[in-house]
Amino acid sequence: MTYRNFYRSLLQRQKGVVAIEFVFIFPVFFIMCYAIIVYGLAFLLIQNFTYSSEEVLRAALACEDCETPEDWEIEIDTIANIRLKKDDADGLLIYSYDEWSRDCRPAPVPEDGEPALDGIICEVTVSAAPLLDGISMPGFGKLPTLPDQLSGKASLLF
Repeated sequence: MTYRNFYRSLLQRQKGVVAIEFVFIFPVFFIMCYAIIVYGLAFLLIQNFTYSSEEVLRAALACEDCETPEDWEIEIDTIANIRLKKDDADGLLIYSYDEWSRDCRPAPVPEDGEPALDGIICEVTVSAAPLLDGISMPGFGKLPTLPDQLSGKASLLF
């Protein structure tokens, strides 16, 4: 009989323990899940921006009259204005970008006597702010920390 009363009083003393444990453990699990989602979206954007940059450069390969960096820049601008759109039949992006840039220049000539690359190097960069931002946690700061701009970059030797 004494065992029964002992276990009953033990259960009554443990009644609020689950709520207290929940208060301490839930924020940790929430931040972990939120960080996984935020980083996943950030990596998705970077992959999408890199893919769209590569596709713009691949489409520019079809230019037969391009010989100078300026010709390639005009061709890339034309293709990018068509292809770098969100939710379009020709569009490549799943999220609207903040800015894009291109840089075409002659291939560098090495000074050590190795054979030089012959052609023009063009780079296309697409960037935007992250979809989700971190949560400010007291004592920890912003979690997770992401850069202000996420960008994808591709280059091609023409």
